[in-house]
Amino acid sequence: MRILKNIAMRNITTLLLCIIFTTVFYSQDVNDNIRFVSQSQVPQPVVDRQKSLFPTNFVSEWEVQQMDGMQDAHTLRYIAKFEEDGRPGFSASYLPNGILIFNSEFMPSEIIPAEVRLKIDRDYPDYKIHNAEFITFYNPKREIYKVKLLREINLQYKFFNTAGNEIPVESLPEEMLFLIN
Repeated sequence: MRILKNIAMRNITTLLLCIIFTTVFYSQDVNDNIRFVSQSQVPQPVVDRQKSLFPTNFVSEWEVQQMDGMQDAHTLRYIAKFEEDGRPGFSASYLPNGILIFNSEFMPSEIIPAEVRLKIDRDYPDYKIHNAEFITFYNPKREIYKVKLLREINLQYKFFNTAGNEIPVESLPEEMLFLIN
């Protein structure tokens, strides 16, 4: 009888662990709206605009993003990931006709402007700045710091203008909402 109990407990424990691992595996956040594409799949006006705006930079990858899951041209964004002066961490987002929506630059925590760092130190004293992206939108022109904050295992993004003022999520440009995820 005791042997049967041990076997039953082992089977129950194994089943429970399988359920936990399966749940964790399938609950991973996957963004089906973004896929990698080759440069030959990118519209020529987008490639030409990238070359004219960033002529000396090497594009390491292209992505296409469907803003609403539809295949309509007006909902597509083409994103170039590139290096500038040998430094990775730059990107630019375009409409299919080549209009630049925004470009961004990765920033380690050490080079985030003092205005932004001071505001974070004051308003989020328990958090540590991990890194940031400096994002420039062009219509209308807005410059935004997307700052990644960590507290132990807690992660959150906060947004600031160049003067160090926090920007509420509700007032961010529509394209920025897709960058949060």
